[in-house]
Amino acid sequence: MFKTFSLEKSYRKLFFAGIINGIGDRFSQVALLALILQMTGSGFSVGITMALRMIPFLFFSPLSSSLGVKYGRKKIMIVTDLARAVIALSFLAVDNPDDMWIVYAASFLLASGEAIYSPIRKSSIPAMVSSKSLKDINGWEQVLIGFVLVIGALSGGIVSYFSGSESSISAKYFILPCRWLDFIDTAFP
Repeated sequence: MFKTFSLEKSYRKLFFAGIINGIGDRFSQVALLALILQMTGSGFSVGITMALRMIPFLFFSPLSSSLGVKYGRKKIMIVTDLARAVIALSFLAVDNPDDMWIVYAASFLLASGEAIYSPIRKSSIPAMVSSKSLKDINGWEQVLIGFVLVIGALSGGIVSYFSGSESSISAKYFILPCRWLDFIDTAFP
């Protein structure tokens, strides 16, 4: 499994972009939920936000393959990351419970980007790696998911606790992966 990882250079770049992107998603999600709870004291507001984060996956994920074919997978992945970076900045405008509409709208838009990004990323892998490496790469994808969920949520909670939820929601987690994606030399189909 480690040998495959070292041989598949393009996948390695996609993997590390996925680590940063995924940690940023989970980190920001925990910070955002902490911010909502702190601002409103309402589990209902947290529930609305969670629901708004799931709705885009029902509608936008099926469209992602069409977008990837029409505009190119790599380009769509970079554009969605950059768009999410801009959207993440909107959380800086949230000061009080009256600003919850910003939280709801931005959460929906961030999740929309993720709903487009994730299927395109996953569908790029078979075209990027040799067929004999695919089984091992699937294992690495599970490692990535576990790492992202644990480290992203844990670090988001720790940083939110010590420095406040507002400072934990950051655009950099969407911009940094773009650099790695940009350096992938294997053509995305």
